[in-house]
Amino acid sequence: MKKHLPIIAIIVFSLITLKSVINNRYVWHTSGKIFVIGSVNEKEFRGAGPSSNKYTFKLNGNQYQGIGWGSTLVKQGEYYIVVVAKKDPTINDVQIQFPINPKLLVPQPPDGWTESPINEDGSIKEKYKRHKKEEQTEENQITGVEFSAQDSAQITKESVEFLKQHTLPNQR
Repeated sequence: MKKHLPIIAIIVFSLITLKSVINNRYVWHTSGKIFVIGSVNEKEFRGAGPSSNKYTFKLNGNQYQGIGWGSTLVKQGEYYIVVVAKKDPTINDVQIQFPINPKLLVPQPPDGWTESPINEDGSIKEKYKRHKKEEQTEENQITGVEFSAQDSAQITKESVEFLKQHTLPNQR
């Protein structure tokens, strides 16, 4: 019996691993997908083996970690779109290998996007682009209340007298 113990342990471990892989594949293929921004925190090269990328992302106020294998395009410190299984956020993957700048996207909803905000070529889809309003551009940045002589309206004695006559009693 002791001779067979290592073989039994290997078989049990293999069956548990196989069940986990089958379950994850089932959830991945039957679950809806959501898309979130992930940050690659660590990249590890394993000699002749595939490299691994550890990344984190937020979904519904919780932080999750994922591990991607094999991609040499994904770089540490960059942001990518992570595809997440709706039924189980621990099942996820970086499928589009182009880095993104989160500042150029509209803010990520807490529960993620229902479609990828970027195209397969890495460009941002128009409806997910963050558009600057006129007040947000550098030329029109509001840094305080400043008036110049050009911006001021001409105030005449007549307009001052008019305001004095028509001011409510509790404002005097």
